[in-house]
Amino acid sequence: MRPRGSNPLAFGVLGVLATAFAVVVVIAGLAGEEEAEVPAGPGTAPVATRSAVPQQTGDTEITTPDFTPPEKLNLGSLGDVAIAPVAAGRNMAVDLRYMRRSDTAARLKRNPLYGTGLMRPTSCRAPRPSTQPRDMLSYLNAVTDCLERAWSAKFSQAGAVFLPARKVYWSRPGRGPCGTYPDANASAYYCPSNRGMYIGLSHVIEQSGDVDPARNHVPYLTVLAHEYAHHVQNMAGIGGAWWWEVSNKSRAAQDSHSRRHELQAQCLSGAFVRTVRVPLGVTAARWQEVLRTEFGRGDDQNGNPRRDHGSGDHYAAWLHQGWKYARIAYCNTWSVGPSDVS
Repeated sequence: MRPRGSNPLAFGVLGVLATAFAVVVVIAGLAGEEEAEVPAGPGTAPVATRSAVPQQTGDTEITTPDFTPPEKLNLGSLGDVAIAPVAAGRNMAVDLRYMRRSDTAARLKRNPLYGTGLMRPTSCRAPRPSTQPRDMLSYLNAVTDCLERAWSAKFSQAGAVFLPARKVYWSRPGRGPCGTYPDANASAYYCPSNRGMYIGLSHVIEQSGDVDPARNHVPYLTVLAHEYAHHVQNMAGIGGAWWWEVSNKSRAAQDSHSRRHELQAQCLSGAFVRTVRVPLGVTAARWQEVLRTEFGRGDDQNGNPRRDHGSGDHYAAWLHQGWKYARIAYCNTWSVGPSDVS
């Protein structure tokens, strides 16, 4: 998710992401044809999680809707059948970040990750966080290790290259390739140019309505899992492919693809959280509180005219979609109709 308006984090130089992608040579299934190209990406623009506090005007109250997603989303043929991974040589893996322009639609709609099936329960041990920065740091580091193991296994199943995300869990303001932090519009963000996840140890609590992490740590779990999902999209080539498709198109087209990108990250986040629900104590009551919080992040809840993240209903529903099915194919927001990602 991106910060809003004219925020300096948004839409930087497009070449930065391309430079970051140039680490691994295209091999196996992507080789043998015309020379592969590195896609343009959203450059230094971070993908950020906005404040969880719903913005209200006057005495208007936000009514939380039913978050149950449709019983059967129209996922084409991708929801119920196996999808063959990208062909890879023996003991070799394909770097999905590399592609030609003609590959972008396939990278979005028929990504090899969609064929990896159910996300199995993840063994995860993490200390309970608190409002103390040192406790939040220990929690974030422990859960990030769990995320890395879970997603690394999925990329291995897909025959694809996976590199871990870089952790920048800060207690003092600073600057990275995607700009300065903290940001008034972001409680956390992912920077594709250095594969960095930026989360302020106290800032994330302030931007999440001061929800006591000792009472309910799950909102912070989902924020972390969402930012890691953007890293997953980056490594899967989705982060570069969606922007390459619309970088020279209208703002409306860019916002439409941005919504699909953000809602997919929500779904991938929900899928992971389900895999750690037992060891990390994700109870039904805590999950419902998270859904209410995520509803408040929706475009229609914050008073901003930009529609690049999705409505509150969809922002919560896609998170619950991942939780409900825990299958990567059911997070394919690129194959559903516009009404499911508005």
